Amino acid sequence: MEKSRERRPFGFKDKLGYGFGDFGCNMSFAFINSYLMVFYVTCMKIDPGHFSIIILLAKIFDAINDPIIGGICDASKPGKSGKFKPWIKWASIPLLISSVLMFIYVPDAPYALKLAMCLGLYCVWSIAYTSVNVPYGSMQSVITTDPRERTALSTSRSIGALLAQLPIMIVLPLLVYDENDNPRGELFIIFVAVMGIIGLISFYLLRKLTVERVAPQTNAPQKFNYAATLISFFKNRHMLGVTISTVSYLALMMTVTNSLQYVFMCYFKNTDLISLATILAGLPVALGIVLVKPATKKFTKKQLCTYPFAVSAVTSGLAAFIRFENPYIWIALISIAMFGASFYMVLMWALVADCIDYQEEQTDRREEGSIYATYSLFRKIAQGVGASLVSLAIKLTDYDQTLSALEQADGVAEKIYFVTGFLPFIGSIICLVSMHFLYGLGDGKVTKEEK
Repeated sequence: MEKSRERRPFGFKDKLGYGFGDFGCNMSFAFINSYLMVFYVTCMKIDPGHFSIIILLAKIFDAINDPIIGGICDASKPGKSGKFKPWIKWASIPLLISSVLMFIYVPDAPYALKLAMCLGLYCVWSIAYTSVNVPYGSMQSVITTDPRERTALSTSRSIGALLAQLPIMIVLPLLVYDENDNPRGELFIIFVAVMGIIGLISFYLLRKLTVERVAPQTNAPQKFNYAATLISFFKNRHMLGVTISTVSYLALMMTVTNSLQYVFMCYFKNTDLISLATILAGLPVALGIVLVKPATKKFTKKQLCTYPFAVSAVTSGLAAFIRFENPYIWIALISIAMFGASFYMVLMWALVADCIDYQEEQTDRREEGSIYATYSLFRKIAQGVGASLVSLAIKLTDYDQTLSALEQADGVAEKIYFVTGFLPFIGSIICLVSMHFLYGLGDGKVTKEEK
């Protein structure tokens, strides 16, 4: 069971601090997610097929880290500042260093060395990132048990993530590409270093502004039994609903983040529009953040996180199956598709916290770290599959990384265009189905009787 720490009441400081946490995480993660393939394929000249294998292997390794670190977190004793904050404090420095090392620009290095750099440095980075992100995600369940306060934390986290992505969406596309729409590899390490330092400051503010109020009873030590956790996880249909939809969102819908660069390089032949496209694609999430509080007064979290995916399916399908020469029409369709996922993105972490409570009610075990880490494991695999799918799809379009965007063979651009819309189309349908048929928790306190 659990007890509450005698600390100050939940308030604005907790929401602000928790938002800084995802802001700091995305200073590293969002940059790598958006530009790692561009850096290693287009700048370092790694074959896209080889990159697809590397990133998939790296993400599987990354995913395995999650339950290990989550289990260690659960088995560790809380310190003066709590159970999870010490992890964030000490892992944030290796995260900064490994992020910088991953973007060392050596295009003339032996090909095998470049492959080793991509795989090896990514694995080192993933250990550091997991050591920050899993404790951070687990913190939501111990900061508060109130459903409305958790919704506020989830919203703050989404705001932090969105604000971190703004420089990536707006500034970097204007600085990264040269006058011929080709990325300048030597600049990436500068950008990631600056963002890493900002992330380090953000993690400090996270630790200072938040309070871990819920802790396991110290007179009943809990042994780490991940097999039991995993069995309970797969019996928890509500968590499965969230997990399947998250996997589909990350592996299929979010592929637009990576393929967007190539659509504007090869199909629309105008990289100046990348900033506009990424802003408008991210704007619906910002709109969801604004609307989520009044919306939750009229609709349940299940309704808000399920049925808007139907809008995503329609608009991304149009963007895939109809060939638009006007980039602004295509951007509008992709933006509407992303709006269909906006409430899900804002409320996702609150859904996970509710599922963690539900699993505790079923098992009488408090194991935030292990459950969150298992969910995070599937997120990491999904991210790897998504990045691998994009890279493999680019390879199958006959894209030649040794040629500039204007020198690609006929038909390559059209194939890239189709893939960019088709993958989100399939992903949104899976999200809709999984949330509709599997997730069923209400918005109040979960109980053993709630099935």
